Amino acid sequence: MLPSAELHTPYGMTEALPVTTISLPEIEAAGDGNGVCVGRPVAGVELALSPLATNGTADGTLTSVPDLTGEICVRAAHVKDRYDRLWATERDSSRNRGWHRTSDVGHLDVDGRLWVEGRLAHVVVTARGVLTPVGVEQRVATLAEVREAAVVGVGPRGTAQVVVVVVLENPGSRQRPLAESALTAAVRSAAGVDVTAVLVVPALPVDIRHQSKIDRVRVAAWAERVLAGGSAHHRADHRADHRADHRVGRRP
Repeated sequence: MLPSAELHTPYGMTEALPVTTISLPEIEAAGDGNGVCVGRPVAGVELALSPLATNGTADGTLTSVPDLTGEICVRAAHVKDRYDRLWATERDSSRNRGWHRTSDVGHLDVDGRLWVEGRLAHVVVTARGVLTPVGVEQRVATLAEVREAAVVGVGPRGTAQVVVVVVLENPGSRQRPLAESALTAAVRSAAGVDVTAVLVVPALPVDIRHQSKIDRVRVAAWAERVLAGGSAHHRADHRADHRADHRVGRRP
């Protein structure tokens, strides 16, 4: 359809788009890594990272050191152009003057390419250090019996959370939250990190705005309730929690 064009996919957000761009040949050249490779900055864009602390926060000095995971920060003339009246969001995202904190986490490789590893709010703080979810999810999703995976932390954030992997099975799952032993062993082997439990669901909740990004906060709340002995189909009093149970514990 486009014989004389080069196809690119951008990375960005409401406050700044585009930030980076990458073509299909560049995706193939990047290969596998810890996260999703979204390419190099477009003209006029500067990238920096605020390194993750041991408690999962990102308050470190901005840096462009390769292979260091942190919150992705952007500086460009088009950042927040016509973006107004979100004062609390603005205050938090502009703590570094002139830079926009994206709330995404990732790293730059030695070739200057950006790899996105997940959302800052979804970082898991384990006894062995901080863990970003996307790379683990990608490894687990390579299993033939897994359609999709979500990696979440169970336990109080800022202490020693445990890693739980919630998966959609191929071709489909029965109504049981705990994975069978063979699937659990396969997931643990593929994950490359210590996995405390593997749970199976028929559907995963997604961000209401995009209908694509997995809502790991909801998944984590559901997983914690199940592992504590609660019902996989617990009925919450609040509408948002009810939607979460419906999307995680039942097929919509």
